[in-house]
Amino acid sequence: MTVTDEEPPGTRGTAWRGWADGLLPEPAPVAASRARTATGYALGFAAAVAFLLLTPAGRARLDHLWAEDGARFALDAVTASPWSNLVDPYGGYLHTLPRLVAELVALLPLEWTAAGFAVSAAVLRAAVALISFAASRAYLRSTPLRFALAALVVVLPAGNSEPLNNMTNLHWFLLYGAFWALLWRDAPRVPVAVFVFLTAVSSPLVFVLVPVALVRLVRPRREVPVAFLAGVVAQGLVMPFAQRTPYSHDLVDPAQVALASLLRVPVVAFTGSEQVARIYPEHGNLPILAALVLAAVPVAAGLRWGDRAGRLLVLFSVACSALLIVVSLTANWSAVLQVQHPLVVMAAQRYSIAPCLFLFVAIAVGLDAVPARRWERWSVAAGRAVIGLVVAASVVLHLREGAAVLTGVPWGDSVAAARAQCAAGGPVGRFAHEPGDWFFELPCRHVLPVDGPAARGSSAD
Repeated sequence: MTVTDEEPPGTRGTAWRGWADGLLPEPAPVAASRARTATGYALGFAAAVAFLLLTPAGRARLDHLWAEDGARFALDAVTASPWSNLVDPYGGYLHTLPRLVAELVALLPLEWTAAGFAVSAAVLRAAVALISFAASRAYLRSTPLRFALAALVVVLPAGNSEPLNNMTNLHWFLLYGAFWALLWRDAPRVPVAVFVFLTAVSSPLVFVLVPVALVRLVRPRREVPVAFLAGVVAQGLVMPFAQRTPYSHDLVDPAQVALASLLRVPVVAFTGSEQVARIYPEHGNLPILAALVLAAVPVAAGLRWGDRAGRLLVLFSVACSALLIVVSLTANWSAVLQVQHPLVVMAAQRYSIAPCLFLFVAIAVGLDAVPARRWERWSVAAGRAVIGLVVAASVVLHLREGAAVLTGVPWGDSVAAARAQCAAGGPVGRFAHEPGDWFFELPCRHVLPVDGPAARGSSAD
């Protein structure tokens, strides 16, 4: 319908709402009872958390603290006031949710710090998986495809090493969760609004989701997009003035960025980051071509047969995938990101997470959109088999990948060493943690057991 000045009052708003309805469809009614649905979600949540914590690499995280989880978030939670900690930017942007978790972990005995961060990250990642499963009901008819999308949040081949069970790199998963939360029209208002706000004030890349939030504002139940946009404004006000130390001053090579992007998204999505270090030196660019074909066929199907909401979701997901990987590489470019590096794409493995998940959204929508004619059933079955194989292979890689298991100084040994230093009369205790050369120091009044957990929240000297 064409909107004109002669239309009666309210017609323009009705037209906008109708347009938004076409882009943000209502989910189909749930056939199962509430009790059965709740049980299914509870079992899925428990299985996801258990998988993340009980695989070999997951168990290693229970007694090894990773990077900024220790040397920044845990340290600041112990030595700074809670308010200044929550609003203090680091690396050029706010990290409110990781810092909030650190404040809670700081209430635990010092020996539990590593486990506290690992469990918190696993719980939040499992929550993202449930959000994607629930919200995708409005866009995907196939429950198996919805399950695969949710499972990939947990078993993504790019998520079994550097990003596993730490708050430092969780914002890549949170960004994907916020995307689905904004699309979820019948979401529980308060908890989801809190989730998207905390995501917005914890990620520097949330601005890519602003168009989704603006469309969502047209519809009722505006608490979620309003909360998200409030977080975006807060992050946007901080980032221009926050100090950020660049990883390097190497000149960005556009050709290398493009090649690295292709390896880090379509290839990693189907093989995992660790496998690229083996197959790229052996086969050159052939894996890129194969991965592009595997991804392009269902994406094209989504554009051909999808409805308006499906087509837009495919286009937006592919655009987000490409934009996120290119921006991440360009903003953080250094020589180790070149594909000629011996590890190829293992350096900064985290950059692949959100782009791969968005790519799988486009693939799933395409597979779901293919009509059920006989010749097309084979293509649908083949596409779904690929997704199933990716999920199954990811599970196997999580169980077998030795490089992902942390083998440095266990957190318990680090705590014992720091307490020994303080007992010997030193002013601070030194806590070594992962990666190998990371450490931080705490004044001994925060280290010795006689101080107790209550002393950990006091102000810095």
